[in-house]
Amino acid sequence: MKKIFKLSYILLTLGLAIGCTGDEEIPPYKQQFFSQTFEDQTAGSGSTEIPINIEGWTNHNTLGTRKWICKTFNSSKFAEFSSFYSAAGTSDETWLITSKIDFTKTEMETLNFDLESRYSNGAEFKVLVSTDFDETTAGIASATWTEIIVPTLPTVDNVFVNSGLIDISSNNYNSDNVHIAFKYIGSKAGNKTTTFQLDNIKLFENK
Repeated sequence: MKKIFKLSYILLTLGLAIGCTGDEEIPPYKQQFFSQTFEDQTAGSGSTEIPINIEGWTNHNTLGTRKWICKTFNSSKFAEFSSFYSAAGTSDETWLITSKIDFTKTEMETLNFDLESRYSNGAEFKVLVSTDFDETTAGIASATWTEIIVPTLPTVDNVFVNSGLIDISSNNYNSDNVHIAFKYIGSKAGNKTTTFQLDNIKLFENK
């Protein structure tokens, strides 16, 4: 009986060890409470640009005239901006801001998204958070925005790279009016025209 018990214990231990390694491992995160994949948006083709238009979101240029647009590749849609297509001699500062998100009922909030760069030559991509944005275009300038450090940004063109797990709970955004902004800064005049493509935005609670 003791030998059978020892053998069963060894098999159980090995089973647990195998089950906790490799691609089958389940990350210790709770179900996401916010997501956006842009699949319900209308994508432009060729030179036709169709701006992202999501209920509650803000898509606005504080410099320039163009906005974040929807594009598609291999049947997958994403948001895109590049100063390459802007008018000669102009600069761009373009914001894509989520609808308001309630952080009062969640904890240890974690942000994750996919980002691809193309033709990299100096344009900037930034992620910012606000708890006092009033969802007006005029309110972008008057709101308080905190820049979030993104652990992983693309270093090789034409490959979607995961941002890594971005802990945004440490700033104690205990508000029902949280907005996350994705900001492009570029210039046709200064030849800073990197294309950035954004997809699979997720927010979830880190256990």
